[in-house]
Amino acid sequence: MKFVKAITVLLSLLALLTGAMDVVIGVAGQANIGVGNAASVPLDPVLDNQVRFLGAVWLGLGVIQLVCLGDLRRYGTILQLCFAIVVLGGIGRALSLLQAGHPSSDIGTAFIAVALAIELMLVPLAWMAFRRAILAASEGSVR
Repeated sequence: MKFVKAITVLLSLLALLTGAMDVVIGVAGQANIGVGNAASVPLDPVLDNQVRFLGAVWLGLGVIQLVCLGDLRRYGTILQLCFAIVVLGGIGRALSLLQAGHPSSDIGTAFIAVALAIELMLVPLAWMAFRRAILAASEGSVR
């Protein structure tokens, strides 16, 4: 269960930090992850609006995950839903690579590679470990 808690704390902090950045800075903050034109081109109000909204959603997911850590027995199902949302986001990111291609910058490519590793490898591992721990705990209580 320590692995699950550590991954959840890591994901939560990442979501809190990046979500807050997106809410406060908007699309201009995307230059930090390799979007080369994010700060230099005229601001697209719809794109900026979307980035800030999704940043707030991501920030909220981080808060929900931290709340779940307070009582895993009570909020375990919600935490698993959070894991599913992150995996679904990773699938969306992978689809974007297939449909829109790879970024032109090295930092953008690295960002996407790290994000995909977290979303499609690390989170599913934590999810499986959590399910295994829940199953072991329920079998132990039956005996």
